[in-house]
Parts: sequence; structure tokens; C-alpha cells
Amino acid sequence: MSFSTTVETQTLNSFLTLHLGGAELNVAVEEGTSIYINTSAGINTQCEVCISQECQSSVILRNDTSLNFSCSQPENVFTVQIIRSTVKSIIEPKEHHIFQNFSRTFTWNLNPPTRTTYFNFSRTGLRQIQPTDSCPDKHVYTITSENVSVGRFCQNGAITEIQVRKFVKLSLEVSGGQPLDLKDIGVSLGFAIYGSLAVIEVVLPEMSSTQDFFTPNTFPENALSTWRFRVPHAYYIDVHIMNYTVPTCIQPEKIPKIKYIRYSKKELVKPLDVTQPLAETGHITLIIKNCNMSKPDPPSEGLMVHFQISSIKRKTGQCKRKLPENETLQIRVMKKDPKSLCVIKLDSDVMDTVTIASGDYYDIEFFDCNKDELELTVNQTRECKEWRNCAHLTFPITFNYEQNCIPVVLKTMTWHLHGPQNSSVELQSPTGLRYFLPEDECNSNLLLNVSHDNPGITVGQFCPSGSIEKIQIRESKIAVTASVTSLNDQNLATELFLTYSFTQDISEDYIFTVAPKLDNPTVLVTPAWTSGMKPSSNVSWIINMEPQLKSNLKFMNVSQPECMEVQTNIAVQTIVPQMIVYSTKKDENINDVLVPESFYLNMTNCKSPTGSFRAMMEITLQNNSKNHLGIILSIVGIVLMIITAVVIWIVLRKKKRNKTPPVSNYNPKAFLPGLHGIPKTQEEEDPHSYVYIDDTLVYSHLLEKEAENEQFKDESAPPLPDRPVSKGESLVTKGSAMVDNELYGYFQGQSTTSGSPKSSEDKACETRLCAREESP
Repeated sequence: MSFSTTVETQTLNSFLTLHLGGAELNVAVEEGTSIYINTSAGINTQCEVCISQECQSSVILRNDTSLNFSCSQPENVFTVQIIRSTVKSIIEPKEHHIFQNFSRTFTWNLNPPTRTTYFNFSRTGLRQIQPTDSCPDKHVYTITSENVSVGRFCQNGAITEIQVRKFVKLSLEVSGGQPLDLKDIGVSLGFAIYGSLAVIEVVLPEMSSTQDFFTPNTFPENALSTWRFRVPHAYYIDVHIMNYTVPTCIQPEKIPKIKYIRYSKKELVKPLDVTQPLAETGHITLIIKNCNMSKPDPPSEGLMVHFQISSIKRKTGQCKRKLPENETLQIRVMKKDPKSLCVIKLDSDVMDTVTIASGDYYDIEFFDCNKDELELTVNQTRECKEWRNCAHLTFPITFNYEQNCIPVVLKTMTWHLHGPQNSSVELQSPTGLRYFLPEDECNSNLLLNVSHDNPGITVGQFCPSGSIEKIQIRESKIAVTASVTSLNDQNLATELFLTYSFTQDISEDYIFTVAPKLDNPTVLVTPAWTSGMKPSSNVSWIINMEPQLKSNLKFMNVSQPECMEVQTNIAVQTIVPQMIVYSTKKDENINDVLVPESFYLNMTNCKSPTGSFRAMMEITLQNNSKNHLGIILSIVGIVLMIITAVVIWIVLRKKKRNKTPPVSNYNPKAFLPGLHGIPKTQEEEDPHSYVYIDDTLVYSHLLEKEAENEQFKDESAPPLPDRPVSKGESLVTKGSAMVDNELYGYFQGQSTTSGSPKSSEDKACETRLCAREESP
């Protein structure tokens, strides 16, 4: 297809005369071409164009014509439009030098009734602009179909082809004084594209780029507009909706949406008000369809969508696997900043937060994501429903999360510990814990938060390495959250920092076992610090100290509420013996306490409509000089007791006197916080066990018989070998061989069953023994 107009060569004088007015110009017009010379819109002027001395404000030239203008600068008054209706395979724009100073429009009309026109812009390359925008080189292409503007375009873009159906018009606007860029445009006819008003083919460059696209101006109802994008290898595109308006649709459920057809992937349909696909690779087609519009009065806005395509070469990562069903894990990956260029996709869907659980198969992709842009949290549930599965057992808590394909360091991990009904949870740390206060910093990269799992009541925050050895909580379900304060630590996978176990229910809500250190003061705070304790709750601290130490208990910050009935209470009680050292209630001055030994610190909250009960204490250890003498005296006393016991034993052995053996009395345990009297089972320890029974006292009557038989030593059989000490037998029973002989001889042949018959010899033996016992 070609376009040409014969431009009559003008002399320089004639060209200058044109601007001075009065010069006659000869214009040759080819067949099928029309030249329109019109007054520019909005200009009120007396200047006219004259043909054969007939002057008027506009003319149409279809044949060779001579003309002139009645003013010296007609280019400021008139515009020129050159329309060609006969088009072949190539459009060849040609300049008309006479009109170069005029703003001119070259238009090519193509009217295939049933076929589609294909414009090939591979030489020029186009980019789409808004209807009111202009181009830097003053060349603006416009394509219309059935009097609807498909779009306005500038040169030097990624659009290589535009397909338009029915009654197509291609226009090229060139500003006055700007030379025409003579680039050919290929034209061909193809099969009709049913439904689509136009199809725009885009080949994105192998470099980072951003392209804007717009729907047709005055988008017809029920019509389609299509864009096809070819994405270079290793590049990914992001789609962003920059602006849009939607019409009033007859069927509201058919409000316009965007459909995405992706190579070897499922189709996506996205509303205009949500996040569009990001980090898409491979060829992709974008389709926008208008609805059947209602005709309100006044008319509503039509469909208009302005979207942007960004092509980026990205750093990528992928994590593709299945979480085992038995791990009871929940993994969450989240972007810290939603505006970050980092893109997370789960099974090809873009998400700012990805959550997967045990048993899920997942395929997560990461694009341009740095570690500090993502936050990874893991939740693990550890449950023991039956006592037989967890009684007397201790379980470790470690970072055993090993989903290393996710390119981010683990930030927080929460263990939900669920024990049997009415149980308590006991936490212990091999290195101890210390309370974390808001103004403090942990001396580790871990910060622990302990709370009730439901309804999430906080117990406290703790740092590793401290004087708290054990935490007991009267709750069967708690949560322990470890937050990583340093993203550079790679040793969390093997670090053991807590153990837990489930125990019988305790009487207090919380019990903390603390072993203060001599070198540093120990700070204690009530649960949920800096908030107050739960109403009607209580807490105990068991403070264990070395015997040579004493402690100064200082109350640094105590806040008490107005109580409805029972008042709050603070008490200090020594452990052995159990003796109240200090006790105070509301409205009493709280004083520091000097405690010379291990003690309990107990606090009870009340019910209050206002205010909260909370307290902060500090324990400072000191050397207890008075205890040194007591320790020395205790050691001396123990030595003397041992010597005395040996002497008594020797004397008793020599005297061989019959006496009732000493037996220890039952001594029940002291009741510590959390215990409920005597345990129900005694498998581990029998409270009725005796300390020892001296066999020589129990069987002293046999020693007399040994004395009678001393004269027959030479004729008696060799003594029996020493018996190994049986379980529970005192070493004192391994004494004389004669005692053993008598015992063995006495019981030999006897039945161990109570009430069994005795032989006459046995009865006689008993008689002789009784006679000896009764003799003085």
C-alpha cells in the first residue's frame, strides 16, 4: 500500500512569497487522495484560502489546483489533512514541502468489511499514550475502528503490531515546522478477530522497562480489547492498575474485570480493585471486556483502565515440598513492607503473606527478596492428652525447624504446649532465665515470651542465662514464643534452651524457683509485668540460697488496687522451719526484709474494679558471718555423734543385752508451694520406711547361745562365707559369722507362711530360748 502526493517544485522566492501572501501555488493531487485545508479550531481570523480569486475559510482539493492565501502567515491559521483511501501493502508517508510549516495530518482509510487489518510497526515501534498527551518528536499516531479510538501512540516503543477490525483509520499528526519522519508501515489483511475491538502485540525489550497502556477511548459496551505480551527469557513482568473507571452495568455481577491467559498455567480473572499478577514469566495475554451498560440520566462514566507493565530481570528462589502431617507445624512467610519490590508467590498466586500447615504441599517462589524484607514465623503444637504418655517425662524445646529452602532466617517460633486436663506445665532452663524488663537488653539473641495459650494471658518475658531455674503454671495449655533478636545466628537449630513437663495441678497460679547469684542482684516481677496480675490470682517464689548466705529483699515498685472484698497480701516465709518472717497487706508500709536463709515469697491479688496489682523486687545476697560458727559446730557435732554411735555399738555388742530395737518414726514431708499433702502413689518413695534396724539388737538372745558354744570352736565346722549385702540391708548386719550361723540354723526348714505347724524339736528349741531370756 502506498501514499504519495505530487509536490510541485517551488522556487525559494515562491516559498517566501507564500508567507508574505499573494503568491500563487500549484498543488498536484493524486487519484484517491483528498487534501483538506481548514481553519484551526477556535481561531477567529480574516485570513482565507483563495482559488481562482474565490476566497473562503476552508477548501477541499481532489484535483490539481492553484491557490494562495490572503494573509502573510497562513500556517498559524490553517491545518492541512491529507487523506488517502486507496491503500496497498505498504504505507509510505511522503512529505509535502509546501505545507511543512502547517500542522498536518496524514490519514489512511481501510475498510475491509469482514476481515482484520494488521499494522506492522516493527520499524517504528509504538508506545501508547493518553488521549490528551503529545509525543517528543511531534509525531502522534491514532488508530480508530468504527469511529472508536483504539489508542494514541508515539514512536520508539515496544508495540510491534496492532490488529483492528472493520472500518479502520490510521492517522499521523505532525506539528507545524516539524519534518515528516518517513518510516514505512506494513499493512496486511487477516481473519476477523471476533469480539475484540483491537489486539495489540507487545514485545518487551531485554532490559528493565515500564510501559503504559489504556483502554479505547469511549469503550463500546460488550466489546473486548486485548494486549499480548512477549516477555524475554529470565525477565518477569508486574501488572499494576494505575487508574480506572467502571460504567453502570445492567447486570452488576458483570462489572468489568481483567482476564490473564498465561502460557502453561491456569487462567486468572482479577477485579480491577485488587493486586494484579506480579513476577509473571513467559508470554501472557491480557483481556478487558466491557459490560452491557445501562443508560442513566445523566450518563455515567464509561469504562477506562490505565495499567502499567514493568519488565524486570529478577533474582529468584523457589521452595517446593510437602510438610509432614505429623509435625503439627504452621509456617508463615510475610513481607514486612507491602510496597517492597519483593514478590512472594504461592502456587503462582501473588501474596504478601503465605501460610502453610502440616500435610500441605506447597510451591513458594521468591523474586528479588532479601532476607531483611521477609519475616518467617513458625507455630508448633505439642500435645499430650493422656497421663500415661507424659507422666514423669521431660521434653526438650529446640529450634528443629529445617525448611531451609525458604530464603529467610527464622524470626519467631511458638510452641503451643497442651497437657492432660487439669494438669500444670513446668518449664526448666539448663542455663536459667531472668525477667526481661522494658528498659533492659537480653544478653542473648533470644527473647522468650510465656503466656496462656487461651485466652492469651501473658506470664512474662524472659532472657536466657539467669537465676530462674523453674516456672510452674497452673494451666494445661500454654504458649512459649522465642523471638530471634539477631538475624545472623545460625546455631538455633541445635540450641536447647528449655525443657517442659506436665505435672499434677498445683495450688498457686504461678510458682517460680529462683537461685540468686552472689555477684549480681536478682530482680523479680509479678506475672504479666508491666501490666497487673490476674484478679484473685496468686504467685510464689521459692528462693534457694547457700547456707552461708543471707538475702536483702527490697520492694522497689509495688502498685496495689482498691479491692472489693479480700485485700491483697504479701508474705515472706522461711522454708525450714516454716515461719512467717514478714507479712503486709494494703495500706501498710512495705519495708525491706533481711532473710537469713532460703524462703518463700508469696503474693495474692484481689478483685478490683479499678487499678492493678503489680510488684517489682530485688534480692541482694550477702555473706552470713554468723553461720560460719554454726557450720563448724555442726561438723564437730556430726563427728562426735559418729564416735558415740560406734562406742555404743561396741558396748552393746559386748553386753549382749536384749532390748527393743530402735525404730524411726514416720516424718511427713514439709508442704511446699504447689503440693497437696501426701502424694496418691508411693512408687518412688515409701513414707513409712525405717532408717535402719540393728540386727544385733533384734537377735541379741542368739548371742548368748554363741557364748555357750565358744568352747566348741575347735571342733565346729568352718564359718560360712560373708553374705553380700542384700538390698535394704544395713552394713551392721554383716558382723559375726556365729550370728549368721544361728540365724540360718534357726530358720532352716521352717515355712515362711504365717501359722505353719512347728516340729517338736523346734518347740523344744523355743522353750530353751525362752528359758534363757527369762533367766537373770
